[in-house]
Amino acid sequence: MNSVLEICVDIERRVGAIYRELVRHPEANNELREIWQEMAEDEARHAERIQLVADRLDVAGMTDVGLTAEQAQALLDRAAEIYDDVVEGRLSISDAVYASVELEDEFMKAHLNYSDTGGQPDLQTLFKFLAEEDRQHTVRLKKYLNRMNDGKGLVFEDPA
Repeated sequence: MNSVLEICVDIERRVGAIYRELVRHPEANNELREIWQEMAEDEARHAERIQLVADRLDVAGMTDVGLTAEQAQALLDRAAEIYDDVVEGRLSISDAVYASVELEDEFMKAHLNYSDTGGQPDLQTLFKFLAEEDRQHTVRLKKYLNRMNDGKGLVFEDPA
């Protein structure tokens, strides 16, 4: 498999592991556990889809995917940092939600960027789909944040 797409699969799996760990956060309520569980399941599907596209590209002998290993590795490294914080119990519930928003925002940007690169329609379609799912995750998390602390949580503004 292409090394960059292999990193992408690893990223999706790591982010899914973060959400599976967050489901067990002692301060999480049922709604937040449900959000994280669904997001963990989505990340597992994302990894499978990237793997399928990567396999098809391998069979066709295509190696240029328009992504750099450095960009992908930076995202994987950040996900690993957050995973360590989650496993070590270093995140409060609000920090955990903010970290989730950060991940989803960063991956949405990366997926949108990747969807515009390369001449591979399979990859473009895949990354546009992943970006849309990341956007939906972000919207859901931001709605939750806006209701935290009796509606006095952080209010996100849409960029103009």
